[in-house]
Amino acid sequence: MSSSVEQLFHGRENAASALTDAELVARILGGDQPIYELLMRRYNRLLFRLARSIVHDDDEARDVVQASYVRAYYHLAEFRGPTGFRSWLARIAINEACARTRRAPNFASNDEDGDLVLQLPEVDSAQPENLAIGGEILHLLQTEIDKLPVEFRAVFMLRGVEQLSIAETAAMLDLNPATVKTRFHRARRLLQAALHRQLDDLARETYRFDGTHCDRVVAGVFERIKEV
Repeated sequence: MSSSVEQLFHGRENAASALTDAELVARILGGDQPIYELLMRRYNRLLFRLARSIVHDDDEARDVVQASYVRAYYHLAEFRGPTGFRSWLARIAINEACARTRRAPNFASNDEDGDLVLQLPEVDSAQPENLAIGGEILHLLQTEIDKLPVEFRAVFMLRGVEQLSIAETAAMLDLNPATVKTRFHRARRLLQAALHRQLDDLARETYRFDGTHCDRVVAGVFERIKEV
């Protein structure tokens, strides 16, 4: 690719990346399919973390993310903007993940009594990038997050890991903000009992989803779209 052509390509990409979600959706509905990649890259990490909090498995979570983007692509005309695309997309991912677990949780239900956690699952070896940034402590944190009850895990993944606000988390999970606050604090207490320190800084680095992981989802979605 010549330098002039490359500059033109990157200039178009940079300009498109500044568009709002609603503007990107309008462009896609108008026939600009490749620009869907920008929406995917914009929300890949969020959807992966959200799906991972429900299905409890990295590979399954990646499949949920791909399936969610495919479903969203074919239902883009149903999105009623101009705001709220992130929550709309998150609900698709939640529904897809819950359908795969065959035991969709009721996110709007009241907190259950007690602080019991799920049975500790088999732990795979940590991702190389996670070992580089946190070692055994980061691996322990991810393990303890996996042990949280699913209703706590989803809230913590959005509030503590993805750093969304209470209002944003409540909207995505269709919860009362007070319930989000309660579940988040209870999740933190469970995790702090196991870790004692460094929770806030380490939580932002868990379940990384970039580089080849992000590229794989983008390529997989486009492949599935072309097959239909």
